[in-house]
Amino acid sequence: MVVATSSAAPVKVLVVDDSVLMQKLMTQIINSAPGFEVIGIAGSAEEGWDAIQELRPDVVTLDLELPGRHGLKLLARVLKQDPLPVLIVSAFGGPGADNTIQALELGAIDFIEKPDGTTHTLDGFMKHLVAALQRAAASRKMIAAARQMTQMAAAAPARPAAPAPSREPARSGKTSLIAIGASTGGVPAVQTVMRDLAHLRLPIVVVQHMPPGYTAKFAARLATATGLDVREAADGDKLRPGMAVVAPGGPRHLEIEERRGEFVCVLREGPLVSGHSPSVDVMFHSVARSVGSHAVGILLTGMGRDGADGLLAMRKAGAETLIQSGETCVVNGMPKAAFEIGAADRVVPLNQIGGAVGQLVGERPNLRTA
Repeated sequence: MVVATSSAAPVKVLVVDDSVLMQKLMTQIINSAPGFEVIGIAGSAEEGWDAIQELRPDVVTLDLELPGRHGLKLLARVLKQDPLPVLIVSAFGGPGADNTIQALELGAIDFIEKPDGTTHTLDGFMKHLVAALQRAAASRKMIAAARQMTQMAAAAPARPAAPAPSREPARSGKTSLIAIGASTGGVPAVQTVMRDLAHLRLPIVVVQHMPPGYTAKFAARLATATGLDVREAADGDKLRPGMAVVAPGGPRHLEIEERRGEFVCVLREGPLVSGHSPSVDVMFHSVARSVGSHAVGILLTGMGRDGADGLLAMRKAGAETLIQSGETCVVNGMPKAAFEIGAADRVVPLNQIGGAVGQLVGERPNLRTA
């Protein structure tokens, strides 16, 4: 293990990667970013664990493909014994995508792809690494509580949330669709919520900020975890009971349209909205237009404000809207932004969202038909 020294930066970073080239590159980038300092470098999982115990970093960057013990094992050990923000720096696509999704399920804060000289350029890597470190740093105060709530949600059945007053009288009683948006920390959060909603057999639409090459893997793992028919959305997909779709990463936004009494997925290319493509705001706005009061909107953990305006549009259209409580978020950005503009009917801890939605639909959903 090589220990790097620097004068004073508030966020201490440990780099765990077996590539000497990546060690040097990441050290240069991180030390050049205002407010960050590399305090150590480890070339294996064993060295990484020892460095965490000795140096007590604020953030860890972790390559999953390490010699000896796999990086996933180190991640699980760290998050179980000493929760702190871990940023995955992974190879793009293929087996790397599977491992990255597993890492996010375990509780890694975020991930970025290593540069490959073609699609993933060095300039892009520098920009994304600094932005991801900023997201990780923003999560430090809440991450221990979020990990604890995630463990509680996995260990115990969801408890119904206490009824909260809504802004208007009870809805019509018919719920046709559930729309979910998430970003940083959202992979385990979406999985928890969808597992607790699976018995309702309602169509579910998900926008989780992810680049191409990962959303199909995410959908497949959600299918295994929930027992639902979960797939990456394709243009023209018709939503059915027990079916869920995940917006594909890339330049297209996912919208929901009603056609002849059926709800259909529409993928449209367009500029970034609220800084993202696909955007939660775009999806929520389309649900507000097409589904109106027959929808439930759920906004989960994430950096920024994507989804806040769209959730407000859903609420104004008569839909029930819920946001994840701040103490159970990895990053309380998107839910907080929605709360501040009055977009949320209810603020609910992560492991109670499924029960709260069950109350809203009376556990007996009715699908609208033509």
